[in-house]
Amino acid sequence: MKDCDMRQYQKLATVQKLAMTQLMRNSLDLLRMGPEEVIDEAESEKKRNPFLKTIPNILRGGSEAGFDPSEVKVQETNSIILLKQVSLIRMSHNQSRIAAELVYCLDERGYICDPASEVCNYLGVTKQMLMEVVSILQRSVEPAGVFAWSLKDSFKIQLEAKNRYDPMIAKLLDRLDLVAHQKINDICSFCEVDEEDAVEMLDDIRLLSPAPLQPVSVGSESLRSAELIFSLDDDGNVSVRLNEAALPQMLTDDALFSTIEMAETDKNAMAYYRDCYRGAAGFIIAMQKRANTLLKIGEMIAKTQAKFIRTGRDLDRNPLTMGWLAAEIGLNKSTISRALNNSIFDSDRGLIKPSDCFVRPLNAEGVNRTREQVLQRLSLLIRTESKIKPLSDYLLAQQLETAGFKISRRTVAKYRGLLGLQGVYHRKQSS
Repeated sequence: MKDCDMRQYQKLATVQKLAMTQLMRNSLDLLRMGPEEVIDEAESEKKRNPFLKTIPNILRGGSEAGFDPSEVKVQETNSIILLKQVSLIRMSHNQSRIAAELVYCLDERGYICDPASEVCNYLGVTKQMLMEVVSILQRSVEPAGVFAWSLKDSFKIQLEAKNRYDPMIAKLLDRLDLVAHQKINDICSFCEVDEEDAVEMLDDIRLLSPAPLQPVSVGSESLRSAELIFSLDDDGNVSVRLNEAALPQMLTDDALFSTIEMAETDKNAMAYYRDCYRGAAGFIIAMQKRANTLLKIGEMIAKTQAKFIRTGRDLDRNPLTMGWLAAEIGLNKSTISRALNNSIFDSDRGLIKPSDCFVRPLNAEGVNRTREQVLQRLSLLIRTESKIKPLSDYLLAQQLETAGFKISRRTVAKYRGLLGLQGVYHRKQSS
């Protein structure tokens, strides 16, 4: 190979390498974005690049501009949705009146925004009566966490709904600053727990919504298009596919480029157009790579959480962490977390939050078990035990291990407390 040919070859190779590096960077940047951010980015890119165009989607009214949540006509407001639920709760006539009025006392987060004394004066009721109704609403209305007085109160309600509220996490709710800064050692010290419990409590709190009413507002998950759709066949098998209507479908405007290529005589101008055209093609490839990666994530979730997707029950969830998923797919954990942030999945039984598909394993030995499954089995063992010779925590731990739940006697005692069940001495009945 001649020197000039070699230099030309090296130059071409360098250009191609730079192009691929940029493509990989674009793909990674897009993957880190939530669905609404991707829509915004696609719109911005289309404005910057004349050779990008969006395929009109009949599901979006044939608009090329992509999906705009603000254009969605809200069929039911938050108030109407909550009032419908209130009407189904068995209460006295006066309690129902108070409950209906309280719906209009909520702020955009779903919290009662005024002090209890002011609400009492406004409604003309006693504090005891008000608190009784609020307590009923907190237990009965979805999403969990509405009708709270504060962030701490909302978190408590949400944790109780998930059977996650215990004295240790109750203490941590007094120091949400430790949660915000993820100070594991400080959490261990403050709550008097080991590192495993601290990490578990941190994960539990970080999965809660600080604004529980938002999911039923404009642009939120109940109105937002799901990127992945899980389907069930007649045999109960779970499959997953991309929802092509959720995000802009884009292509290069080849006709425009051909027209410019034939008419443009300025070499510098044409070089610019070619660069734009390559950029348009690269952006589309990056969008496709993002979609393919999301599909891989969905396939792993479908494989791991098939039963949960079918039933929607927490007890049917298998251990699945983002760290394990990231290792399987070959991406950074934070990248997957970002890709799933503010996203939503659809299924035959309704919408699914991606966060609900992830659950930490019980421990290193119980990799195929979750805490909900242990609690269920422990509850069953105690309910069916001999009332004359009930099982000690040690024997309960042995029976759990036989069933595939390897936990310590101390952990059995802890979980028994979470279930509100007494120790062996108090459960024993006289013959």
